[in-house]
Amino acid sequence: MSRAEPYDKPLAGFGPSSRPAWRIAAPLFLTFLAAAYAAWLAIAVVPTNVDVSWLLVVCERLLNGERLNTDMLETNPPFSIWLYMPFVLLERLTGIAAEFWLALGVVCLGLASLVVCARILTRADPIYRQAGGFWVLAAAVFMVLCFLPDQFGQREQFALIGILPWLALQCARQRQPDFVAGSLAERIVAGLGAGVMVMVKPPHFALAFVVPSLCLAWQRRSPRPILVTENLIGAAMAVFYVASIAIFDRSYLTEVLPLVREVYLPLRAPLLDNLENWPKIVLLLSTAIVVGTGGLRHVHWDTRIALASALGLVPAFLLMGKGWPNHALPMVAITAIAFGLQLLRFGDFPKAGIVRKAALMFGCVLLLQATTRAQYDALTRDSGPIERSVGAIRYSFDQPTIISIASQMQAAFPLTRLVGGRFVSRNPGAWMVSSAQKLVDRTDDPEQKRRLEIIRDQAIGDFAAEIAAKQPDIVLAGPAGNPSWDALMHGDKRIMAALRNYRVLHAEPAITVYRRIQR
Repeated sequence: MSRAEPYDKPLAGFGPSSRPAWRIAAPLFLTFLAAAYAAWLAIAVVPTNVDVSWLLVVCERLLNGERLNTDMLETNPPFSIWLYMPFVLLERLTGIAAEFWLALGVVCLGLASLVVCARILTRADPIYRQAGGFWVLAAAVFMVLCFLPDQFGQREQFALIGILPWLALQCARQRQPDFVAGSLAERIVAGLGAGVMVMVKPPHFALAFVVPSLCLAWQRRSPRPILVTENLIGAAMAVFYVASIAIFDRSYLTEVLPLVREVYLPLRAPLLDNLENWPKIVLLLSTAIVVGTGGLRHVHWDTRIALASALGLVPAFLLMGKGWPNHALPMVAITAIAFGLQLLRFGDFPKAGIVRKAALMFGCVLLLQATTRAQYDALTRDSGPIERSVGAIRYSFDQPTIISIASQMQAAFPLTRLVGGRFVSRNPGAWMVSSAQKLVDRTDDPEQKRRLEIIRDQAIGDFAAEIAAKQPDIVLAGPAGNPSWDALMHGDKRIMAALRNYRVLHAEPAITVYRRIQR
């Protein structure tokens, strides 16, 4: 085989398209609509996600001179905060809300990432210059930017955007006998994106790169697919990041990690429940791809690479064990893109066998159902409780100081940002109290139970002392109507004493707003 001969040949007969212009204009127009829809969802319809709002608040406080993991506690490693700092800096410089810059940034980065992918793939294979390739581009824009509207701007969305050039570059490399493809700039971009993805969820998301790289190395019987420029750049970034935490952020290791190990990581949903959750879509769609192509040997390597990456993320989802949609976003979106890539090579549909046709239609229905449900849930979600709470606070205070003793962060974020308040608590909410109590109820080990009770009771005391010392204008609590939580938190004598100068300003099932009585 000559070095110029492609290793994984494109289908014969796919030269530059001579089809009518509308066959290309239509998917390009849909691509533009998907990007516009994503921006509209982020700015006008979907409130900023709780995790995103909290991280924006953390960035604000850092710019005000407070210290991370001393004045405020963040369970995620510091890269999660660095990721959002540019948007808060732009807010300071322009006076325009960080949420606007975040929406603009995610849309622009998503489109830029897909443009890099298109550039790599269209050079590698003429099939991507056909009309079908433009339809896949439109679908990819939708899956990357709009698939889960209520998770817009999450760290996992940045991770998804980051991995796409790496996947495209591996597809292009696989076509070459010497595994060389892409310009230096494209390799650097792919490596930077890989590093970003790993740093978003270290070390779990590393499997998204490890699994396809090992598959390629095994197929080539060579370590070369592992020792490529983009992998080395991504690995160097991850190593440097971990080293910087160990050297410059010792408080994360001494203050945060012990708490995470005790009350966050052990609180996982049962394995079978998690498998029935988002991984089910990934596994069913992967099966539809294999059956629809007539077996694994007939699955094109472009699709195999994407599927290997998505399946590598399934263990990460199960290890985290939370079942949250933001954790699932990368693996579901990548699987959907893999399905689209294989559709390009499906061949003549009328001539396909009944089993292949059924698998193809099942995959289409599965994707349509998942995306439709995600859009419906986001567009029909009741925002009345937070809007009414925001109105009550704004009527009573201008830029209030706020502390939350709610069992979840949702009571405080994005409410703090929406009212223009200053969140002054060290913790985003009393999640560690709630988590510790759940673990106490689950364990039969007396030693572990006592240790968790100490963490729980100390945290409650810290909240009471913080309220008494800082005298915030607003204290948020919730949810209402939970007798065990009311007895644990609000029935605690220390909390009762700290709240004696507070009265209920507004109440919702999930949020209770206490205001300080002016004396």
